[in-house]
Amino acid sequence: MTKQPVTLIVGGVAGGATAAARLSRLDSGRRIVIIERGAHVSFANCGLPYYIGGVIEEKKSLLLASPELFLERYGIEVLTRHEALAIHPESSTLEVMNLETGETVTMAYDELVLAPGAAPFRPPMPGIDLPGVMTLRNVPDAEKMRDLVRRGGVRRALIIGAGFIGLEVAENLCLQGVEVELVEGGRHVLPPLDAPMSAYVEQVLRREGVHVETNRLVRGLRRTDNGTLQAYSEGWESREADMVLLSIGVRPETELARSAGIRLGTAGAILVDTQMRTSIPGIWAVGDAVEVRSRVTGKAMTLALAGVAQKQARIAAGSIAGRREEFHSVLGTGVLRVFGTTAAMTGMNPEGLARMGYDEEWEYVDAHPFQHVTYYPGAENIHMRLVYRVRDGLILGASAVGTDGAARRIDVIAALMGKGGTVYDLEEVELCYSPQEGAAKDAANLMGMMAANHLRGLHPVAHVEDIGHPGTFLLDVREEAEVARTPYPGAVNIPLSRLRQRWRELPKDRDILVFCQMGARAYNAVRYLNNQGLTARNITGGYLTMSLVLNRR
Repeated sequence: MTKQPVTLIVGGVAGGATAAARLSRLDSGRRIVIIERGAHVSFANCGLPYYIGGVIEEKKSLLLASPELFLERYGIEVLTRHEALAIHPESSTLEVMNLETGETVTMAYDELVLAPGAAPFRPPMPGIDLPGVMTLRNVPDAEKMRDLVRRGGVRRALIIGAGFIGLEVAENLCLQGVEVELVEGGRHVLPPLDAPMSAYVEQVLRREGVHVETNRLVRGLRRTDNGTLQAYSEGWESREADMVLLSIGVRPETELARSAGIRLGTAGAILVDTQMRTSIPGIWAVGDAVEVRSRVTGKAMTLALAGVAQKQARIAAGSIAGRREEFHSVLGTGVLRVFGTTAAMTGMNPEGLARMGYDEEWEYVDAHPFQHVTYYPGAENIHMRLVYRVRDGLILGASAVGTDGAARRIDVIAALMGKGGTVYDLEEVELCYSPQEGAAKDAANLMGMMAANHLRGLHPVAHVEDIGHPGTFLLDVREEAEVARTPYPGAVNIPLSRLRQRWRELPKDRDILVFCQMGARAYNAVRYLNNQGLTARNITGGYLTMSLVLNRR
């Protein structure tokens, strides 16, 4: 009689649960067991902030699948509140502890899938273990925070870390009437965006009453004389708070793999091949604990995204079942919606390219197109940035912030990037249009056109950082009434409507940096001045982008 093969999967949620479900569909003759340390094998961890805020009212809405459902629908056994303690590759066994009873058993496997995820980072600093200092990873964490807020125990909250989770919890605490202070160690909120784009998000946070502190690297936490919590660093202390949320990133859970001799990569996560196989035969790994490769730079990185984990899990299940499917690289496409504003991104931004040492020449353009035609009521700006390689126009990244339509444009760009798309592809891509939904020249098309025209020599671009360089001259082509409302220091104003009569007033021996409110009129001015033999460049994004930098100085 043929022995039934056994696949053990350590960890549930996005990676482990997906691998188990697909493997059961591909090979129904296999015994599949999920070993999950927590109380819930499959839950919507991205929904936890909204459970805290009451947007998601019932806990059961977060629980996607129970152990009973896994067994009845897929034939998968689930052991919750069980922790994998050690892997013994030489005997293909796994030591597992029942956390309820303390009993330890040894389980044999034919294949082992590691999906341990990543844990919230808790730096070794004073006060880190004080009561009221919390992290958010699972349903019990969310329940604890929600109960504390609803009992009236939290009037003021301090959130350390202004990434996705930090901002989402900040919003949901505000919805419960909690006064929130948000402290970020970096230069700006939402680190996956670069500074100018994140400034739009910061404006929204401040408008909604969130107290934002950036460039504040917390050195410790303490209990004050009146019983509240407070963060501090040299020469600074936070406002007093009833609760502190640590949201300063996650770290891959790799100890189980490392102890077994599984090779880790340069990014400190589990090293896998394109079929999600680790360095030890018979062991696969998926999700937040594995090292991935940037499709843009080709360099190793870690990325904690549910969509990536699910894709990897499908590949691992296929590999175990004998299918030849591969996972190659990531773009890092993500989105956040906070206080009615969406921030979406894909690929690399200028700060990321510089940080990862990207050695090819690249450029970017900023613009503020409307999400639909302006003659239809409700038109609002989407603040966009497109980054591309100069030699061939390959799209390297994009970001967008707006109340409507931002995510759709980034999805379009991400899809093109996945197929090696260029700015020339982006200007040509055919997108749906109606007055309520877009424009004949869609916002995504417009970004492609701007970049493509730059590469064709028709649209010389400049940026805020170029202002004040030796040999430059700053020209404002907005109308006089606009300039009176929002002047920009050091700029000479010649409205576009008068430029054809007054262009001879401009210096012929200087680099003329031209701007308007959002960039379109400046482009027309640059084309005219170039045709007259003057050197002129368009400050992409215009005053809307420039004012953000001016306000930060």
